Amino acid sequence: MSNPTKNFMNINQKILNQLNHNQISAIKFIAQIADNHSVKAFLVGGVVRDIFLNHKIHDIDIAVESDPNLMFDSLNQSENFQIVSMSEFGVVKGVYDGIEIDIAMTRKEAYPAPGSLPNVSLKTEIDLDLIRRDFSINALAVSINSKTWGEVIDVNNSLEDLQNGVIKILHPKSFIDDPTRIFRAIKYSYRLNMDISKFSSEKMYESLNHVNLLSGKRIANELLLIFQEENFENILNHKIMSLIFEQLDLHLSKTTKNENFENIKDICREDENMWWVFISFYFNHLDRAKLVSKLDLSSRVNNAIEAFTRIELMDPDSNKSDIYMSLNGISKNVLEISKILLQQKCVIQISIFETIIEHLKVILDGNSILELGVAEGPEIGKILHSLTMEIIEKGPISVKAQKDFVKSLIP
Repeated sequence: MSNPTKNFMNINQKILNQLNHNQISAIKFIAQIADNHSVKAFLVGGVVRDIFLNHKIHDIDIAVESDPNLMFDSLNQSENFQIVSMSEFGVVKGVYDGIEIDIAMTRKEAYPAPGSLPNVSLKTEIDLDLIRRDFSINALAVSINSKTWGEVIDVNNSLEDLQNGVIKILHPKSFIDDPTRIFRAIKYSYRLNMDISKFSSEKMYESLNHVNLLSGKRIANELLLIFQEENFENILNHKIMSLIFEQLDLHLSKTTKNENFENIKDICREDENMWWVFISFYFNHLDRAKLVSKLDLSSRVNNAIEAFTRIELMDPDSNKSDIYMSLNGISKNVLEISKILLQQKCVIQISIFETIIEHLKVILDGNSILELGVAEGPEIGKILHSLTMEIIEKGPISVKAQKDFVKSLIP
């Protein structure tokens, strides 16, 4: 560990310039509670990095040197702060005046095995918390206590790396301990337009086989975050990503960005499962079941991906009945994202299906068919299906015409 560099810089003015009024109010609310309990509290990680880089601040992460229960009781009793969740690692997710904040206990970590989740020791000093982080550029802290507000803590030469635009791991086994850092190194490199240091890059490639030790859910989380990046196609094109997918026996079919990415994100905000439909589009359709299995995705996600693939592989010469049978029951969101992602033939077929649904008015029901002399049983369902197909092919017909059609089917 390098010698700590503390309090040599105060960035009060940069904080005021980079954060909006609500964000500053939320931070000062936490700071006041910390002061009341004589607890040291710090902005940490990405928020500090982005303050120095003059980037827009989205996420507020705060670390406190405190017993979890000490501050959390005060937070929970506040009318202005809503606790959304608490984790076993002493992390509180909350909202203050519309601003989302993560409050974590400073901690040490020890990895019992490569790729495993760490053993965590809470309530440690900020210096030890910073040296367990992923990269030096994310290992800065800024005090938010009233007496030391804005004072920077740098124990990893992080400011120098930020100024030089270099991403560095903090120790040689970093990628072995946590192979998800390989995904994040590439992501930060493109997002921040920074180079990965030669040493870190070498260690990244040496540790590549450890990706297979990660759980499917952890890999899924990293992929999900990558595909939400504005420049995700550059990340996918990086050699390390190709090697990762080879490790997982998955094959990308394309790496170009869709022109309607913003519309895709709108659909995904409405239904987060649609992110996986979007992601599956970039993989060979023969690998999609493997993707679901390896990443331990939910049955709902699997159904959505299967529906998307069914649309993608539809016969271009399908008639109206075939289109209806293929697309009936597929969710509106899957249809909408398919119209953006797939070729024109699929868009036309979906439009035909939507027109069919709009005009499909099967007025007769099971009781009406019983009244026409059909015996109870499976025959009713068969007749309703035939009636539906008749209306799909010929268009809306009157109630009398529907009854006549049903009578024609009765032996």
